[in-house]
Amino acid sequence: MILKLKSSLAFILCSVLFFSCQKEYSLEGHVLASTAVFTFAGTPGSCTNALVTGTYQPGVALGTTNVATLSVNVTTAGTYTVVTTTVNGIAFSGTGTFSSTGLQTITLTGNGTPLAAGTFSYSPTTTGCSFPVTVAGTTGSAVFTLNGAPGNCTGATTGGTYTSGTALGAANTATVNVNVTTIGTYNITTNTVNGITFSAAGTFSATGNQPIQLRGSGTPLAAGTFNYIPGATGCTFSITVTGGAGAAVFTYGGAPNACTSATPAGTFITAVPLTAANTVTVGVNVTTPGTYSISTPVVNGISFAASGSFAAAGATTVVLVGTGTPLAAGIFNYIPTNNGCSFPVTVVDGFLTCTIDGVARTFNMDIAGDRSGTDTIDVTGYETAAANSPVFLLRIVKSPLITTGVYNRPTAANPTNYGVGGYFNDATVANGWITALSTQTGPFSITVSTLTTTPARITGTFSGTLYDNNGTGTTAKIITVGQFNVPYQ
Repeated sequence: MILKLKSSLAFILCSVLFFSCQKEYSLEGHVLASTAVFTFAGTPGSCTNALVTGTYQPGVALGTTNVATLSVNVTTAGTYTVVTTTVNGIAFSGTGTFSSTGLQTITLTGNGTPLAAGTFSYSPTTTGCSFPVTVAGTTGSAVFTLNGAPGNCTGATTGGTYTSGTALGAANTATVNVNVTTIGTYNITTNTVNGITFSAAGTFSATGNQPIQLRGSGTPLAAGTFNYIPGATGCTFSITVTGGAGAAVFTYGGAPNACTSATPAGTFITAVPLTAANTVTVGVNVTTPGTYSISTPVVNGISFAASGSFAAAGATTVVLVGTGTPLAAGIFNYIPTNNGCSFPVTVVDGFLTCTIDGVARTFNMDIAGDRSGTDTIDVTGYETAAANSPVFLLRIVKSPLITTGVYNRPTAANPTNYGVGGYFNDATVANGWITALSTQTGPFSITVSTLTTTPARITGTFSGTLYDNNGTGTTAKIITVGQFNVPYQ
């Protein structure tokens, strides 16, 4: 039944656009939940203490180093999903879990490819603050000196607490001052001392004196005061590490069976490396406070780990961060060390999400890409497993060969290089909205960010206007912050 509905959807979309095709689609997925209540620091103005890292250049796809860290005030703990507006071809997004209330930080990972140089403003899809991102032109590496070099760093400040045996987090920073003589990109890393290091990367868009915030990583090995030098000819700043407690004694909620209230965060996708957003929160009961180090075996190419300190006895939670690359789709079980419980993680083959008329939607069920020769790729995803589930479709066409780039809606002047979207209230295709045809002129575009053959996968973003009556009606649906990451065959 579902396969017949898929074929009908593809036939209607192709017929409206005067193309023929014979395709079927399949994929598994899950719906992203968002239960936390929080506000962005600085709302409704500029984001307070926003930190944007990574290098941004026109035509260069963003990677794992392109992130934005924002401060939020959490009033109700729970899971969250945050996606910014898509501006200049890129957007930022992140998912995770707040295990407690109060002032915290979230990390959003950038995706897409910048279209032009300049400074652009980004805001979360919820009512939030805004933060700027500077896309540099084709400039090379910056030329700068660290103030105070080769002696002590002038005006250097450090943030966070440093305890032996406790892994560093987002609050562990060191801010140093530099004098920029030539704008461009920079990548600064200190020496590794006592198990930790500090680094930062980005772009200087102006010359003169300015600060750089280095983020710490690693786990201090011992107590004491240690010196760090950014770069080969940098200045010196010091970090004081205090002594840690002994090993904690604790048990897992639900052990040795299923973990009680284990909560995965982030989307786990085959062949896509995990990021800091891929976590699992598990409950523990601490009987003796102290340090802990938890890890799971590697299953299906990925594992989870966390280390830190329990400051008090009682029930609490631990956020395990995933690493590795999932090998296959399915449900896989993981057991933390120290007589742990068991928690499942669902790996999907891809995702397709967007906001329709201001409402976030996820179309991850039966999702897949289908390639016809070298010039056409179709992406289809259903919202649920129900027979008449809402469905979203994308078609990308470029003759003679699809590449990365921007695909606008088809017109008489653009018949062989275009992108098309279609949304249907149910899979019977009785209620459908499609990219503007005939006299309608609303824009619609798809940006292909990556297109690989091994593995065969396509990723990108999309947005624009869809019209009823198969693209010729007057009732419109506005599509924003669309994103997809799908294998194709």
